[in-house]
Amino acid sequence: MSGKYGFSGGIDLPKTTPAPKPRPKVDGSSLSQAVKAGADLGFVSREPTTRLKPGPKRKEPQDKVSIPGPKRVVDEFRFFCSSRNLTLWQGLELLLEGQKGRGG
Repeated sequence: MSGKYGFSGGIDLPKTTPAPKPRPKVDGSSLSQAVKAGADLGFVSREPTTRLKPGPKRKEPQDKVSIPGPKRVVDEFRFFCSSRNLTLWQGLELLLEGQKGRGG
């Protein structure tokens, strides 16, 4: 090999560009006027919005339960809920309420 890393005369690296100049300070009132003018023309904000969880607003404290079991039982429970257009927790609540009438 004839040079460093196999290059005979070395390599030319590209010239680096100086750091970009800092942005000038923007007057707050002119910025708010520009934002208002844009909104009046139908422009919308590109700022990310806060994602809300889908579904109804929660009216009581929430918790989670994970119950492993035979697939046939879990599938039957899911079918029970989906055929009645219930969420899983609503289906569980319905089954528990049915047990109350039997002394459970």
